[in-house]
Amino acid sequence: MGQTKITVLCENTAGGPMGLTGEHGFSALIEKNGQKILFDTGQGMSLANNAQVLGINLAQLKRVILSHGHYDHTGGLPSVLYPPRGVEVIAHPDIFSKKYAELETPAGKQRIFIGIKYSQDYLEGALQARFNLIREFSEIAPGIFFSGEVPRKTDFEYPDKRLKVKHKGKITDDPLLDDISLLIETDQGPVILLGCAHSGVVNIMNHFSAKTGYKKFHAVIGGTHLGFMMGSGQQLKKSMDAFDDYAVDVIAVSHCTGQEAAAICYNRFKSRFAFACAGWNKVL
Repeated sequence: MGQTKITVLCENTAGGPMGLTGEHGFSALIEKNGQKILFDTGQGMSLANNAQVLGINLAQLKRVILSHGHYDHTGGLPSVLYPPRGVEVIAHPDIFSKKYAELETPAGKQRIFIGIKYSQDYLEGALQARFNLIREFSEIAPGIFFSGEVPRKTDFEYPDKRLKVKHKGKITDDPLLDDISLLIETDQGPVILLGCAHSGVVNIMNHFSAKTGYKKFHAVIGGTHLGFMMGSGQQLKKSMDAFDDYAVDVIAVSHCTGQEAAAICYNRFKSRFAFACAGWNKVL
């Protein structure tokens, strides 16, 4: 099958080498079968710097995959698309929906825009992006599978009620149908790469298992959104139980997992656990 390497470029915290910076966001580079594919682009403040520190030439990339349409996963798009050269951008059709978060601030509850900062016309025109918008489960490259829309079937994984969408002038809860993840086949077994897992990390594992027949995953890498759901009862515990049910060897959490949930995962999984900060990589 050949060696696969996954490198985290953007994350809330930064590891080595010296010179990397952290930001609230996520981006990871997949190197497989001679291809380099970027999954998410972070918020836009650290991608170019961290790529340079890690010796990665963003101008050579030909394909980007977006996990969903939030600013902290799409803000670095211009860093990847420039110079304009027809980069393919694979995502769900809802990534350009008008997304908001209702957050408590010192001034009270505020509704803040958290969607993509750039229009599709600008990205396609000035930066020559070629959008490939997909709703369904698909093999988008040899051994790399795009989840498509993930069925929400568990009774303990809840949507984040702070997240809203504006449609036809009305603000409603965002169903985040554009939340997608990847399954990557490697020599060590299938690996799931998450953006934020708004669908629920267990729903995502169940979905990939149903679509591929895999009953074991070698690794789960990326944002689990568990840090935002600490008050929702058994979600964290049942998610950790599911990592054991799927015999996950490497649980490498990032971004929206949050420090408290990450610490709880570390204390349970010990050597199977990793903090997947900017600069972390795994050869598979």
